[in-house]
Amino acid sequence: MGLDARGAVPLHRRANTVYALPDAGAVVRLRFTHGSPEWRRRLANSVQVTRWLAEQGFPTITPLDIPQPVSVNGWVATFWRQETVEEPALAADVADLARILRRLHSLPPPPVELPATDPLGSLPTDLDRNRAALTGEEYDWLLNRCAEIAAEYPGATMPPELDHGLIHGDAHLGNLIPVAGAFLLADWDSVSVGPRAQDLIPTLHRVLHLGYPRTDWLDLCSAYGVDPSLEHHPGIRLLQKAREVRSLAAYIRRAAHPDVRRELTKRLRTLMTGDGSVWRAVTV
Repeated sequence: MGLDARGAVPLHRRANTVYALPDAGAVVRLRFTHGSPEWRRRLANSVQVTRWLAEQGFPTITPLDIPQPVSVNGWVATFWRQETVEEPALAADVADLARILRRLHSLPPPPVELPATDPLGSLPTDLDRNRAALTGEEYDWLLNRCAEIAAEYPGATMPPELDHGLIHGDAHLGNLIPVAGAFLLADWDSVSVGPRAQDLIPTLHRVLHLGYPRTDWLDLCSAYGVDPSLEHHPGIRLLQKAREVRSLAAYIRRAAHPDVRRELTKRLRTLMTGDGSVWRAVTV
């Protein structure tokens, strides 16, 4: 693509492998998609939508003005402007996230044909490709849980104030980048049309499973302008159930690593038995 890759710095490795290219003023996001046309379309959407959002004045990361995405040997690459993170970095809180989401959800539909959101994400595909990573009992339980969610989701109703529209799809604090006294929203791989409630679910999920204080959920709802008791709404509960199993996908893909396998085992046991263990993030 004509970019200077000397001195590339790895920033992140999970579903995507992300490098900063400091000499090019760019960030490249690499995702192994097995040559999936669907994934290429999704990443093309992320480029097109963020260009449109930037034109609306929305606080988003922005793609480089080059032809993209690029596919090479099963990988898809997208290229983004490298932002200068202020030091000391401004710490985002859930109220910052809520205000950005409220702004996103108030925008008109973008001039991009977006897919309907899939609450299970890549999990069904990861289950199929990594069956050996699970015991027979784990695999059967997850398969059944996915089938239950997939069957219930099409007919599920959502709170009217959080009904369908443009959504980010994976909105959590880790996707806020502090720049010039404000925050930019990053990682648009899951941008789609779906229940706006889904963008609030990651915060509820971390309160229920990752040991974060309940005040995070209360503060998010207060800043967004919804009643926190909505967590008991059947539609919200369904989305939370989907988030629980969807969050296992990265651990299933990397289950060969002992620390990842231990955390995967704990998370599955928690869901299968309701033992209430607090989860922890494992990165390798």
